[in-house]
Amino acid sequence: MKKSSLFFIATFVLFAYYSAKAQSYSTDNTILHIEAGKIRGKFDKSVYIFKNIPFAAPPVGNLRFAAPVKPTPWQGVRDAIASGPTAPFPTTKDADIDGKPTFGEGWVKGDNFLTTNVWTPNVKTGRLPVMVYIHGGAFVLGTSNVPIFDGTSFAKKGVVLVSFNYRLGIEGFLKIDGVPTNIGIRDQIAALKWVQKNIKAFGGDPSNVTVFGESAGAISVGVLVTSPAAKGLFKNAIMQSGSGQAVLSGEQADRIAKKYATTLHIKNTREAYMKFTPEQLVAYQPKVTPKMVKLETEDFSDPSGGVSLYFPVIDQDIVPKVPLANARNGAGSDYNLLIGYNTDEMNYFLVPTGVLKKIKLNLILNFAVKKVHPAPAKLISIYKKEYPKKNLGELFSAVLTSYQAQVPSIRFANAHALIGKTYMYEFAWPSSVANGTYGAYHGVEIPFVFNNLDIVTGQRGMLGPNGGPAELANKMQDAWVQFAKTGSPGWEAYDNKQRRTMLINKTWVLQTNPHAKILSAWDGVRDK
Repeated sequence: MKKSSLFFIATFVLFAYYSAKAQSYSTDNTILHIEAGKIRGKFDKSVYIFKNIPFAAPPVGNLRFAAPVKPTPWQGVRDAIASGPTAPFPTTKDADIDGKPTFGEGWVKGDNFLTTNVWTPNVKTGRLPVMVYIHGGAFVLGTSNVPIFDGTSFAKKGVVLVSFNYRLGIEGFLKIDGVPTNIGIRDQIAALKWVQKNIKAFGGDPSNVTVFGESAGAISVGVLVTSPAAKGLFKNAIMQSGSGQAVLSGEQADRIAKKYATTLHIKNTREAYMKFTPEQLVAYQPKVTPKMVKLETEDFSDPSGGVSLYFPVIDQDIVPKVPLANARNGAGSDYNLLIGYNTDEMNYFLVPTGVLKKIKLNLILNFAVKKVHPAPAKLISIYKKEYPKKNLGELFSAVLTSYQAQVPSIRFANAHALIGKTYMYEFAWPSSVANGTYGAYHGVEIPFVFNNLDIVTGQRGMLGPNGGPAELANKMQDAWVQFAKTGSPGWEAYDNKQRRTMLINKTWVLQTNPHAKILSAWDGVRDK
């Protein structure tokens, strides 16, 4: 073979190699220009992924205990490939269920934690529906940077999925003199404003945004739906196991703040709290417990039933009134709403304590129920007829599930159905964790919504050793995606007469007026 031929072949091979390498680089990495500067993400098969993008400046120095402000623009290209810091929060103690897929390894320290993550199938269209997820965690713990909230599956179904962090606990929700109220909710609103300004760069349509959340995230959604401060920032809303009643009055919030000031031997002022490091505040946070603060007032009940202190607070600004009352006055008519709860919500909190096994006498059950209902004997008889196979402990859990999740969700649906399109569900698929004792507990629907089953399957996984049916995950996520795209999950809308509710399990059944006797027994109880 001639040298010229060899030279030609070698040149061709080198050209092909470097062309492939360049193509591989441009496929694996993509650079977008957003309001604050350029970011570099990555392309993983069919999905573009961007992580740790600031939507607000780091809350340090003068910005600590302050409302969020826009991030300072940066020069050059900012890497948005790896997860970043989280808001400060305490380490959780696992019982039967491994909490790491939901809450992560714990607080990842760093100042720049007010950030978003984005998954998108197409960065060029600008017309894709957008879904923005707000994580739960009782307003004291949690992060968006965990495996269970991975948005890849959503993106593959044609949605731009956004998640974000927000301030928690003392720094996010304690009512401190000289500090803006509801800082954590203000962070959420700042993230939604960031979406409006920037989501087109990721292929999303800012006029078609769905905000959704679970637990504290769902409570947040209820606040946002009825808050004038969030008006125009989204089109659809999904509340998973939340409540439109879980807020504090100013008086209740003041009682909590006063107890913290007394316990920490400080004044309830911004200056006093600024002297503590985030590490110190995370350590001091559990020093005040719900048992130490009397939250019941003449006009307001304890929103948690004695298990938590942190909630949004009525401030005539971000939270003008109780969200349920706002909805009954017509707030939220601009939004389509999908709302629901899980059949055995309270098992998540009660099973690990062992208290359900201790309720073996009707007298004990009657005493326990009396704390949440004025006519315990009558209520218990109704539950026994509704759930004839449940033992006394399981009946107590069912009563508390109604008190904390079922009844508040239905009341909010009733209010919203009078002013806007509303859809209702009950998630009933039972986990096999701990020999099935948890049932369809609080939070177990999350891996189905995100279609991320494998990471929570196992002896201590959320779904238990038997895992969960992939068909259910696909169908449930499809319904959420359809709601984001069209404003309807694919079943008949809810109204106050028929109360059509989709019972979600291995099979789906659209029910008419379910649990009617139970609901009538709660009429007038904690209905403010």
